[in-house]
Amino acid sequence: MSARKGTTLEVHDIQGIVLHGYGHLSHARFVMLRITDAQDAKRWLEHIASEISSATHRRGEEELPGAQTNLAFTLGGLEKLGLPRDTLSAFPREFQMGMAAPERSRRLGDLGECAPESWQFGGPNTPAIDLMLMLYARDEATLHRSAQHAFGASMASHGIEEIFRQNSIRHDANEAFGFRDGISQPAIEGAERKVLPGQSVLKAGEFLLGHVDEYGDLAPAPSVSRELDPDRILVRDSAQPTHHSFGRNGSFLVLRKLAQDVAGFRSYLDRASRNADGSNNPERANLLAAKMIGRWPSGAPLTLAPDHDDPALGSNKYRNNNFGFAATDRDGYACPVGAHIRRANPRDALAFPAEPKRSLNIANRHRMIRRGRPFRDNDEQGVLFIAINASIVRQFEFVQQSWLNNPKFNGLYDERDPLSSAATGDEMITIQAKPLRERMHGLPRLVTVRGGAYFFLPSIRAIRFLAQIH
Repeated sequence: MSARKGTTLEVHDIQGIVLHGYGHLSHARFVMLRITDAQDAKRWLEHIASEISSATHRRGEEELPGAQTNLAFTLGGLEKLGLPRDTLSAFPREFQMGMAAPERSRRLGDLGECAPESWQFGGPNTPAIDLMLMLYARDEATLHRSAQHAFGASMASHGIEEIFRQNSIRHDANEAFGFRDGISQPAIEGAERKVLPGQSVLKAGEFLLGHVDEYGDLAPAPSVSRELDPDRILVRDSAQPTHHSFGRNGSFLVLRKLAQDVAGFRSYLDRASRNADGSNNPERANLLAAKMIGRWPSGAPLTLAPDHDDPALGSNKYRNNNFGFAATDRDGYACPVGAHIRRANPRDALAFPAEPKRSLNIANRHRMIRRGRPFRDNDEQGVLFIAINASIVRQFEFVQQSWLNNPKFNGLYDERDPLSSAATGDEMITIQAKPLRERMHGLPRLVTVRGGAYFFLPSIRAIRFLAQIH
């Protein structure tokens, strides 16, 4: 089955990270930049625009490139490059405010140790970010050459300066706690991609501006007057004949650097799983970890493998995501209702156990495409969380606030997602079971936010437009 339905996407104009996770590229670098001279920066954009990787489909392994480049902007960066005020004001409020704004912090649970005041980048006490260059490569040498080609001998000569850099090396498919990551991803209608069993095919407007979303509406796409685009780089805005669409084929990119307390995770599992005589019980510890996540380390879902890990199932992309909760695990006896994967994507069991199709439709209106990468900084490790969505507030922020951080999620009473940044350091998780459920107390904070920002991921046409705007 293919995700192609109706009109095919303009993949040549969409940045590659939207449709491709670059799984064959193990090295990555995320460079946060500040614009110091707008005119020089525009000339640099003109140079880099031809290097931006599109979402064009590669049909064979021999066609996979050894390096990929993508580029995203904050509102401040777009403003410095000369995007007019009426266009900037058409962007959604949450993007204009930025992730570190107090209102957004409250929604996201970025308080205490996770507050923006202590962030390494993107916070009020760090330099403002204007844009982010994302470089992916097959090895360290190729990554170095990509960076040299992008920046040349001097960033200053391009009107930009580096304010933060995050390198990433991915050795396998597992995140820092040891669990296979990136399994459940939605497919985009109109993409030339094979749909896997259990994968939801969603309207392009869930991820790309200017396209129809799951509500049947066009995802709003900011535009510019046609006088600003005399070379007609952008396409005409169908809703406003006197304007050209700046936002079409673009998306919003959410970036969060999340440090994971691996030692604290293992220590908690050891304490919480001990036998009555105080001796260790590694088997019970592994089961408790799986109950918190909702999958075994191999990626096998508890709903399909409730009693023990099944590596063959976990590594099989045709089976490891092909399940729902409503029919076989409505009450959470296999995968707890509060497990991480069940909160992040409730699938067909979201408060309507008798209406699984309704639940699935609601859940699908809050999906994101995840493109996270691991990091290790000296003794700290974690994930650079990246989400692609057309509506930050309806997709990323909703999931974070209403599902992950909500203590009353889906019939629960007083517990948050075990991996949520909003955790207080003394959390609880309920393990549903017969005849009696078990409540595990004393769960420490396991994830701490170290930085973050909201970016606009323009189309390739829009990047070329920014390079010449006057």
